[in-house]
Amino acid sequence: MVSSVGFSAPLDSLRLQKNDSVKVVEMPYKIIPRQATLKSLMIPGWGQLYNRQYWKLPLVAGAFVTLGMIANYNQVRYTKYRGYYYVVSLHADDPTYVPPATVAVPYEDGVTRDLDVNQLKRINDGFRRNRDYTYIGMVLAWALNVVDANVSAHLKTFDVSDDLSLRVKPIMEMDPLSQGMVSGLSLSFNFKK
Repeated sequence: MVSSVGFSAPLDSLRLQKNDSVKVVEMPYKIIPRQATLKSLMIPGWGQLYNRQYWKLPLVAGAFVTLGMIANYNQVRYTKYRGYYYVVSLHADDPTYVPPATVAVPYEDGVTRDLDVNQLKRINDGFRRNRDYTYIGMVLAWALNVVDANVSAHLKTFDVSDDLSLRVKPIMEMDPLSQGMVSGLSLSFNFKK
């Protein structure tokens, strides 16, 4: 007999006999659309993982990485040109400041160009607008990610058993207005429980 504090049992009752077999019952993986939606709302791609659609994860990640890189590109250039625009524009806080007519701006290709206030404003506004559109694109990509996870979860839980049937029946009727025969098809759905 094996004994410990508060527990004692015969040793032979704890061992399995050679004839005994342990059956492991696996519960089927049940997808709940609400769970998929909430997980996709929290982290993009988590709903696709929950739905076991692993092939969609690189698409979701690629969309967000690409949009993030585009937003960063536009943000870096926006801050760069905003600094040059500040140099050539009038300052409301300092009325004695006289801005230069142009400022030398080095481009990425190594060439330096003299730009005036209007050119810098147009460039600055363009990068800011592109950055903002990219943020809107990120929100839309997140929303599409959530919708995709929800629809996929609903489609995976959709019942396609034999309980649903469609019956097609031809119809021949007399039309009272034209006093002639009218033919057609009747479609009837039968839902069984």
